Amino acid sequence: MTPNSASYLPAPLEGGDSEGPWIMPEILVNVRRAAEESVVGIIREVLPDGSCRVALGTSGSGETITALPSEMEAVVPRKSDKIKIMGGALRGATGKLIGVDGTDGIVKVDDTLDVKILDLVILAKLA
Repeated sequence: MTPNSASYLPAPLEGGDSEGPWIMPEILVNVRRAAEESVVGIIREVLPDGSCRVALGTSGSGETITALPSEMEAVVPRKSDKIKIMGGALRGATGKLIGVDGTDGIVKVDDTLDVKILDLVILAKLA
């Protein structure tokens, strides 16, 4: 039988939820390692084992290291920052944080120009 549009369901994206809601390329993170100060970096690639290749420095021009999710935390964006949405239906979309109201971020989404109110915990500063 040939599948029609009603019966065809595409396979879920590889990685999916196993990567965690926030591990995505091109976001700024604070990397902390045992006995070292926290360092800012940019996630360049998420590897199959869940670790990430991170370019150190706010512009990503420094040394590239491999870090585990437990060694990183997303940099919290501030008003006017470019952001990446790390969870929910808009996961992966980019936009601009145009305001903050308590624990909510007011985001203008790049693709649609819609204004959305999203929980700040699913927003990360875009590199």
